[in-house]
Amino acid sequence: MQVPRLTRSALLILSQRFLVMASLSFLGLGAFAQTAATYHPPLQQQDRDRIAREVLESPDLKPLAAQGPLRTISVTYYALPKKGEPAAGANAVTVIVFSYGEGRAYRVVYEPTAKRVVRRELLSGRPQPSMEERKEVYSLIRADAAHAKLIAGGDVLEGGFAVDGPPGISERDRFVQVLMLSPDRQNFVRVVTVDLTTRKIVSSLPKE
Repeated sequence: MQVPRLTRSALLILSQRFLVMASLSFLGLGAFAQTAATYHPPLQQQDRDRIAREVLESPDLKPLAAQGPLRTISVTYYALPKKGEPAAGANAVTVIVFSYGEGRAYRVVYEPTAKRVVRRELLSGRPQPSMEERKEVYSLIRADAAHAKLIAGGDVLEGGFAVDGPPGISERDRFVQVLMLSPDRQNFVRVVTVDLTTRKIVSSLPKE
């Protein structure tokens, strides 16, 4: 059996295809290598708690702590820095810290191994509540006699969102709004707003 000879044009087409496939393979390997280099195993809750505690106890945050209570909202691995920003260590994390004294949130880049704050920057807007904050809000609502009666009757608390407070209250305070639902969770009963700075219910309105 005679194997047909490839023409010059056919060889050219094959070589071009080879170059394209090689380029795609190279790009794919580069993307894989970059992903592998930046991959981190999920942070365990005990590690999050430890890091949050270390950050709040850091001497670098003493000026903030002097203004009032601090609370960590989230702890995540540090993303690749933007152009012009100094890089942090491979195991660095980003911690969102809320200052109740200032009524503002900060992004803190922290290196757990060296136990040092690399950078701190003010965040615009308001971060959504942490699980700890939502638990505190639920606890404050359950501790109120009128709301405790509704909950005892079967109504349930749901959600928790950072919102503006009612008129006449300091805009620096941290407000979290929670929905109260019917026992079957099919109907809204009330909308409750809690001031976490003063730890008081500042608004509780029936849902129309």
